[in-house]
Amino acid sequence: MTASNVGAIFRSASGLGIDAVLLSPRCADPLYRRSVKVSMGAVFSQPYARLDDWYDAPAHLREQGFRTLALTPAPGSVPIGEAAADGASRPTALLLGTEGEGLSRRWMEQADACVRIPMAGRDVDSFNVTAAAAIACYELVRPPSR
Repeated sequence: MTASNVGAIFRSASGLGIDAVLLSPRCADPLYRRSVKVSMGAVFSQPYARLDDWYDAPAHLREQGFRTLALTPAPGSVPIGEAAADGASRPTALLLGTEGEGLSRRWMEQADACVRIPMAGRDVDSFNVTAAAAIACYELVRPPSR
């Protein structure tokens, strides 16, 4: 993931009150100048960790009590609002892929659920990773509808 994308995700995570950001070993450094600038400094206050074992990360997260949601426009995925409401009592780890490639099949299979952001149905099937992360995180933290 690029430094600009990392910075934008940190800014959204901080603004929405997300507890922490977990980074893959190949993800750009959040302390890189471009990440810092795009995040508006949020990288200095938003907790984060870099995972050493990315391959088995979903299993490790589950062992720690997290519910894992893989964000993907793939067929069979459920609207994220439904998944957010179904498991609001458990801590949640949102799994994001890179733009273009998305998440690996392995990660989608290991996730507790594959979720999507409902689209208007025009010529676009997904958002870029930073917009998708912000929308998905909002869905996870917003109070349930009455």
